[in-house]
Amino acid sequence: MFSSVLPQSSLRVAAPRLSRKPGDATIESLRNFELAFIDEFAVPGKKFNAAAFTAKVNEGNAQFQQAIADEKFTARRPVLVNLKGQFDADAAHLKSKASRGKITPALATEMKNDINKTYDHALGR
Repeated sequence: MFSSVLPQSSLRVAAPRLSRKPGDATIESLRNFELAFIDEFAVPGKKFNAAAFTAKVNEGNAQFQQAIADEKFTARRPVLVNLKGQFDADAAHLKSKASRGKITPALATEMKNDINKTYDHALGR
């Protein structure tokens, strides 16, 4: 009853684009910083260097604050604030463990897995 008047070639469906939101790169950068932070300070047997640790925490705090300030999408700012809070908690936990010589390979692995889950959730994955 109905016939198509469109040529067959115009019936193609466009493939979905796998583009990311503009803030995703910022969140990925913060994730990479935090994972590198864990790699640097969650090393079993490594002597805890409080000055280096504090300097790296300050660097991380500056990155989070800049990301929050630069975020143009206001609904995403609370996500960044939550990620910063998680970084603060992870840093405090790591400092407590490292300063007492209680770093294990399992702790580092667990912290990195938790960080990845948190950031995946923040990115809606």
